Amino acid sequence: MKSDLPANFLLYLRSGEFSVSDGHGTNIEFSSKANIRRLNIVRLPIKFPGKMSLIKQLSEAKHIGKVLKKENVTLEILHKNKLVLKIGKNAKPKLSSLITLSKDIEIVDLKELRKLDKE
Repeated sequence: MKSDLPANFLLYLRSGEFSVSDGHGTNIEFSSKANIRRLNIVRLPIKFPGKMSLIKQLSEAKHIGKVLKKENVTLEILHKNKLVLKIGKNAKPKLSSLITLSKDIEIVDLKELRKLDKE
């Protein structure tokens, strides 16, 4: 059974912003206003050992997408201020639904998504 913790975290952050920084600058920016949550990944300063493939990560996001859509919330994921993914209510997948096997995840910019995956 999938955990609702990530989706619930996004649902309860209704307004505000925060950022995660280190000695080299901002890494991640998060903002929430009304039913839109935006996560801007400026850079990832660490490498994750045993990182899942991009397709596996997107398939894991299906559950989050369903919960967000049910609650009329959209998560927009950006990479260096370029919109890459929409998850939840405002996701309108076309061909990306063949990759993600979900109607709740839209790949907006595949090229930028690949850059983020390689980071």
